[in-house]
Amino acid sequence: MNPNLAEAYSNRALARSKICHKTEFNLLLDDLNKAISLKPDFAEAYFNRAWIYKVFLIDNQAAIEDYNQAISLNPEYLEAYLHRGDAYLLSEELEESIQDFGKVLELDSECTEAYRSRGVARYKLGDLEGAKKDLFNAFDLFYAQENVNHCIFTRSMIMNMFRDYEVYKHLFGFESTMAEKISHSQ
Repeated sequence: MNPNLAEAYSNRALARSKICHKTEFNLLLDDLNKAISLKPDFAEAYFNRAWIYKVFLIDNQAAIEDYNQAISLNPEYLEAYLHRGDAYLLSEELEESIQDFGKVLELDSECTEAYRSRGVARYKLGDLEGAKKDLFNAFDLFYAQENVNHCIFTRSMIMNMFRDYEVYKHLFGFESTMAEKISHSQ
């Protein structure tokens, strides 16, 4: 490995994240810190370090700081807005999460994860109509993508949140419709 190549350290951290034990998380941070020290304007290294903080170390505030840095370096960094929105959601900073998911949807109006997560944040804030709209948008997009697993998961979220059959009754039976659609396209 080239000791002066920031990308190599960042990539090694990501590769290690797939196989390392929790006692080795400091190695991931060491690699990402080295990548950032070699290339301070490397937005992806900040994004990757934020992901390590959020997923492995459960430190949402440190993650948010690094997502902020990645976004300041690349204001169109969709994934950074999406993951920062998740970190805000996990930290119960709901207004901020809704803003980030809204930014993601400005950048990509079909980002299913942003609709679903924004729906959860809106639900937690008591905006039930906004939550329904976002969750149903996510469901419809997953359906259009023929993504059965995410359709089922999103339907389960809607059922759990609203507990009103009239709200979600039309979501049943999509599995057989989707199976027919897939079999006819083959």
